[in-house]
Amino acid sequence: MSRRRGTDTGTLAGLRRRLTERDFAIIDGLARHKVMTTGMLAMVYFSDRRRASARLSTLTELGVLTRTLLPGSLTWRYTLAWHGQTIHALEHGQRPPTKAAAELASHQVTFSSQLAHKEAVNAFFARLYHAGRTRDFRLTEWLSESEAATEFDNLRPDAAGTLTWDDGRVLRFWFEHDRGTETLARLTAKLSRYPHRRSIHLRADRVLLIETCGPRRLDGLIAARVDTGDLRAAAVLYEPIDPVTATEYTSGNLTDAAIWHPLAGPGPHLLADLAEPAGR
Repeated sequence: MSRRRGTDTGTLAGLRRRLTERDFAIIDGLARHKVMTTGMLAMVYFSDRRRASARLSTLTELGVLTRTLLPGSLTWRYTLAWHGQTIHALEHGQRPPTKAAAELASHQVTFSSQLAHKEAVNAFFARLYHAGRTRDFRLTEWLSESEAATEFDNLRPDAAGTLTWDDGRVLRFWFEHDRGTETLARLTAKLSRYPHRRSIHLRADRVLLIETCGPRRLDGLIAARVDTGDLRAAAVLYEPIDPVTATEYTSGNLTDAAIWHPLAGPGPHLLADLAEPAGR
């Protein structure tokens, strides 16, 4: 790897002094969620895509981030570079990686067979975060797969989160993104395990939200009548983020339209309909 500007001009401490609070938030977000596109990072951390592109380019030049343009892709994919991984490790009292280990970790994320799935999960949360900027709610929690897994015994949701409305309503949820790469029977079997694998240390239940890859898959999941016990569950059709514009339209659909189909009972509903009233 060629030397980068941040390496040439000073120590790691000097680099850290050049970073903003938002830069540290980006480092933490990529450490936890592994990979995001330009559009996702813009939707979560910036007011517009132009500013996002400029700052992300600077962070790449400083060796904090590394980016890859895959064949046929229209957008950069960002992961943490060596300096970014080192800064995150030091911030959390961990041993920093070697340069070789950091490069390997970034490569493994970018070229993983699970890349499309990971990006779809992160896109869902980026859309919620972006939609909340101009609406009466906020995404106040976003747990990674490993963090969400601590709420279960031998079960790994794709992620978990919390939406909080200005009027006090709260929606705590686990999230599953279904790309259709496994059979419907296997998907429904996993969903049916949710009520039985909850950790005894879990303080409060969440709603189970599922995003499916196509209309036929969504219809099949609803028709399967998955038994999720006392857990409420609802499914929605996957909509990708536009790789160029990262439009508000695709963000708002998640919350503005009655497109959430309960796995049991009538529907569809608004996402807000699944929230707990204030004070509960």
